[in-house]
Amino acid sequence: MSESAAASGARDFRRALGNYPTGVSVVASRALDGTPVAMVVGTFTSVSLDPPLVGFLPDRSSTTWPRIRETGRFSVSVLAADQEKVCRAFVTKASDRFDVHADENTAAGNPRVRGAVLWVDCDIEDVLPAGDHDMVLGRVRELAVPDRSGLPLLFVRGGYGAPSLPSIQAEGPGLGAQLRLADLVRPEAEAIARDLGLECLVGGVVDDSVVSLAAAGIGTTPGGSGTRVGATFPLAAPFGPLFAAWADEAQQEAWRERGARLTGMPAGRNADSDLRAVRDLGYQVTTGHAAADRFEHAVTAADADPAAVLRDLVERGPEPGLRRPVEQLSEVTSLAAPVRDGSGRVVLSLHLMGFSGAESPARLRACLERLLVGAARADGLLSA
Repeated sequence: MSESAAASGARDFRRALGNYPTGVSVVASRALDGTPVAMVVGTFTSVSLDPPLVGFLPDRSSTTWPRIRETGRFSVSVLAADQEKVCRAFVTKASDRFDVHADENTAAGNPRVRGAVLWVDCDIEDVLPAGDHDMVLGRVRELAVPDRSGLPLLFVRGGYGAPSLPSIQAEGPGLGAQLRLADLVRPEAEAIARDLGLECLVGGVVDDSVVSLAAAGIGTTPGGSGTRVGATFPLAAPFGPLFAAWADEAQQEAWRERGARLTGMPAGRNADSDLRAVRDLGYQVTTGHAAADRFEHAVTAADADPAAVLRDLVERGPEPGLRRPVEQLSEVTSLAAPVRDGSGRVVLSLHLMGFSGAESPARLRACLERLLVGAARADGLLSA
């Protein structure tokens, strides 16, 4: 093959593979003389769970990779969708790139990029030849996802962009039946999120816990739903009256007993009052951003204590949002409506999230009415 034909083949190869989107990451280390060094890669990938390994493929002609290799360690910062300028600063080796864009070092001393959606800190496990590139395997020492993580930056067809996610869905054993139901109503959750500019979660009950099965409208509000998908919380009084309100007496009693067992406090009249209020309204409202923040921590943090959140709810007393018309409420944090199967049993919920707390009465009423219309449509999807 002639040299020009080989060059043409390489260009065609690059152009064709450019249709496959990749993430954009900054691989960094601190050179032996203490100087921070970094390179941008589009090849970062998960490799193994046991042992925990990740990898990337630097070009052998790189002048930065040998300096990282000799340190024996590296960090990976997966860039966020709004960090194209950060990417270009590291690609062009801007002199102030670390001062402007680097955050505190990792525990191992490697720089990391501020605002990234994922940080991973690694020791170099192995380096394997891969044509004109090396395949680097890193053993994970530490990793972290920021509390307010957004969507990642993508590189495709020679340009930068961001993924568009109408919705995401949980995975896991034991969720099969509920996930099939959630998948049926997911188009309606996406429509609600699109119409209202809010997040719409699809929830269900699995093994006496409420599970966030799917989320639509990711990225529409601060925090996003990504951290909530797959999260669970005990279906225990006084939490989750939407799923207990139309259940039979035995199931309601089990709901009360789980709450008493977890909190060491009787659910009492407040829980029963909430059940009656939800039945009368046909939907559920929660209020109070401080309480919502504590609950968010309880379902997403490894060190959270669900029992403490339940005790807070018991001590707070009846949910104010269930006692007044929605137009008279302040600090609304969520609206939820039941979704029923063909037998009339409540099997899922549609849960609106992302309220600022400053919505007008008209806006709250419009959100509630759209949610109830969507729940009725979802009933039809499960009954078809």
